[in-house]
Amino acid sequence: MKYNKICKNKPWQKMHISMNPEMNIYDVEITDCHTSDIEMLESLIPENISVDKVIADGAYYSIEGVEKLSNSGITPVIPPPRNAKIYGRDNTIWHDKVVGYISKKGNIYAFYKKYCYGVRARIEAQISRIKRCIGSSLLTKKIASQKREATVIANIINLWNSFGC
Repeated sequence: MKYNKICKNKPWQKMHISMNPEMNIYDVEITDCHTSDIEMLESLIPENISVDKVIADGAYYSIEGVEKLSNSGITPVIPPPRNAKIYGRDNTIWHDKVVGYISKKGNIYAFYKKYCYGVRARIEAQISRIKRCIGSSLLTKKIASQKREATVIANIINLWNSFGC
């Protein structure tokens, strides 16, 4: 189901990407249409590399997720929902800080500017690059094969980046 209508086509797969500021892809995950973005957040963070900031769209936002990132020393730059409120509890410190800042400044754009949220456009550019240069659909049908195909795509993109493309 998409937009409250039954899909005529096959269910789509989602590609989740994590990358560094130089646009090199660290990890890529393929999920079915029933897996939420929030569930994928933790698996996209590389364990063997020091990460100081995670920038993601609002679909990856959950209070538990951003608090976990914040407590581990990572700055979560994920905009909260429009109707978010301050709870004032020990387990909502980062959430309360961000929501308070947004309400104090009067709009979400102050949050975007303070935490350089505009850098997230790089991931959108990378996805657009994949769709334009490689294709907008995967060739394989099984999810395990699609994950391998996505890894190959990530390696191709990283190779292009090494050439300065």
